[in-house]
Amino acid sequence: MKTPTSQISDPSQPNDEGITGLHNAICGGHREVADFLVRIGANVSAPDSHGWTPLHCAASCNDRDMCEFLVRNGAAVMAFTHRDGATASQKCDPYLDGFIECESYLRAKEESMGVDNNGVLYALWSYQAQAPDELNFKEGDMVTILQITEGSDWWWASLCGTEGFVPNNFFGLFPKVRPKL
Repeated sequence: MKTPTSQISDPSQPNDEGITGLHNAICGGHREVADFLVRIGANVSAPDSHGWTPLHCAASCNDRDMCEFLVRNGAAVMAFTHRDGATASQKCDPYLDGFIECESYLRAKEESMGVDNNGVLYALWSYQAQAPDELNFKEGDMVTILQITEGSDWWWASLCGTEGFVPNNFFGLFPKVRPKL
């Protein structure tokens, strides 16, 4: 007998606009569905066609609890939208309840990137260097941030004794969740 989870080939399968089931569950306030999708391996940092990740969606509703859940499960804290280059903290809605709590939480997470945990961050995607001063890394690698330049999207980092620049939006404070089937 097949279980419902064995019938799902890709829990992050997007529609034509890049919107996943996790985006929809978060926007609809369906916490149990969001939890289920994450447990079976949905990508918590999957961007839609506009660059909105599930974390951006949770932030736009000032849903601090959902933001915390996503960050703990490997969300890309520094991911930005295509049109306005906004991180999740910048998508918190000042006209809804919970704005201060949600924005403060997300800003604190942005500020702790590359600082807490002795500078260790987790690569959420692989990256092939495009220039000699950039660092190659693979999904899952633990990269140590050595220097953060204010206002720059590139940080100086180290991996296995090699140093170079890395794009800060490829990392999470926690590793990406693996499916628990």
